[in-house]
Amino acid sequence: SEMPTWYWIAFVPQLLAGLDAPHHRQAQQILLRIAKHYPQALYYALRTAREESLIARRRQTAAASQNSAQKTEAPASDATPGPSVADGSLNTEPLSPQAASASAQQAGPSASAIDELMPKLKTAHPLLALSMETMIDQIVHRLKPCPEEDIYRLVHALLSDGLQLLHANVSQGKFDFALVDTIVSNTCRVGLSLPSGMIKMRFEQDFGKVRDMDVCEYVTKLYQWQQMLRRAIRSRPSKLMLSLFSPFLVEFEQQKFEDVEVPGQYLRLTDNNDDFVRIERFIPELSISLRSSNVSRCLSIRGTDGSIFHFAVQHFTLRHNHQEERWVQLYRNLDVASEQERDTWEQHRLALHLPTIVLLAPHIRLVQEDPDSFTLQGVYDSACARNRTAEIAPALQYASGMRALVAQMPSVEEANLALFEQICQQLVPSTLLADDVRLHSASSMDYWLYRESFSFQISVSIALSYIIASAQRTPAKLVVSRKSARICLSDLIPTQATPGLIYSKEPVPFRLTPNIQEFVSELGLESIVPFAIHKVVQRIADKEYLLRDFLDLFVRDELMHMPSVKALSSANPQALSEMCERNVQLIAHRAKQLVETLPPKEVQDKELSPMQPLMHLLMQAVAPSNLAKMDLIWMPWL
Repeated sequence: SEMPTWYWIAFVPQLLAGLDAPHHRQAQQILLRIAKHYPQALYYALRTAREESLIARRRQTAAASQNSAQKTEAPASDATPGPSVADGSLNTEPLSPQAASASAQQAGPSASAIDELMPKLKTAHPLLALSMETMIDQIVHRLKPCPEEDIYRLVHALLSDGLQLLHANVSQGKFDFALVDTIVSNTCRVGLSLPSGMIKMRFEQDFGKVRDMDVCEYVTKLYQWQQMLRRAIRSRPSKLMLSLFSPFLVEFEQQKFEDVEVPGQYLRLTDNNDDFVRIERFIPELSISLRSSNVSRCLSIRGTDGSIFHFAVQHFTLRHNHQEERWVQLYRNLDVASEQERDTWEQHRLALHLPTIVLLAPHIRLVQEDPDSFTLQGVYDSACARNRTAEIAPALQYASGMRALVAQMPSVEEANLALFEQICQQLVPSTLLADDVRLHSASSMDYWLYRESFSFQISVSIALSYIIASAQRTPAKLVVSRKSARICLSDLIPTQATPGLIYSKEPVPFRLTPNIQEFVSELGLESIVPFAIHKVVQRIADKEYLLRDFLDLFVRDELMHMPSVKALSSANPQALSEMCERNVQLIAHRAKQLVETLPPKEVQDKELSPMQPLMHLLMQAVAPSNLAKMDLIWMPWL
């Protein structure tokens, strides 16, 4: 009660997660205060948590029913009853009614607390809740992807799995191209999930004998499917009337019962909500955005101040457990906490551009985006289209070339390096990014200024991804603004190479590939990049208590979303504290590496750079021998 309710808004996700913790009563009281005074700050997250709780309870009830049915049928047969597997665990005793009830309430206090919070919020603000619920329901149910768009996403996922398997075999000198059972079963599952019609017939025709395919044939056919679906999606209009999908959203200014604020503003961590923009109306035009991995419907909202906000409606899977939202929240909190120490120059050049993500449902979210942005993957795809070459040509050349080179080279590593250099020279020149920016620049001065801004922004991206060991920074995750060179840090997810330990086993510490090196230039790599990385990390690492205090909260939240760690913590709370402390020390150590400076005497005697630890990481990132070890999805030649 001593802290104003407003300051708790920055920790709404942690308070909702705290409903499962020993301090759940305190968390519930704070959430009730937020629901009373700032309902729009809580509604989206609370609605999503409620739906996730309902899904979890349905799964637990179904698993318990299935287990009971198996135990009931077991005595009916003369066979000796053995252990049955239900929901990934071995159960050797039938479920009693008390155990079934406990299983249904396994979500802990959070289920009942969330069920209590939502009615109280709706009772306190009935008209606002009705307006928001109707708006969300229209977006979730009326803006679903069409069958071709959904199949496109599934085909891309299968293609990524195939390329990873191809690289795993070829990079070790193994030329057994047989498909593994996981990929075969996933392909069959996708085929069964397709709607009846011509697409399903053709898919079964192409992949009906998937067990007999080798990896190269499998990848080639999936690429052909991806191109076919792209042509089908591009043949349709890229802009549609919103009234065809949701007349309610078009008439939202007349249909609403109370003013609704533009989503995502409570993530800004301001002093109050007096200047928050409310929704005036939805722009009656819906954009269809085709990306390398999915297709998004893009909404535009005009605010009461005349500004326009663009949001992509993204459908995603639950495998990340909202990791991206948590770590974006961490960096946003750190950025605001260190804001007073930045001057105007730093605020302009070294600003953190983090995505605004608003959850609408367990599998749907709104992501604010810049319609004039592009990705490194998009630059490569455009170059392939101009040159009429297949986008998977480097992967196929890698597979075919390694077989010949392994016999000629003394080791697989040298064959990898030779093939990497061959692909860079013949298929993927290092000037693709520079040529694309030059093509969209009005003058040489604009090009030079854009390159300078990009150099500072790529440094910010390097620093933030390295600190939390965010691996798999594929070209599609490098989202750059066409106007200002701002880089939006999408899919900022830490890597757990070992369960419960946040670190990466990738040969390179961060993405600094040939096209980025060429565009930043040698001068930028030696001056702007190390200086900017040092400056960005210094403002959050100098105050060790600031970084460690925030990390302790977010690392614990990250670990508690892992089922194995959650089970361990319930049995041994001390083990969770030790695991959390170990991860905090690892992240703090990586941050220290980026700001560590050598003493002047050591610099002079050994003729080293003052920022030698950082320079060593940069040399690792640009070394061709390390880049050649990266997988085909990472695309080290780009």
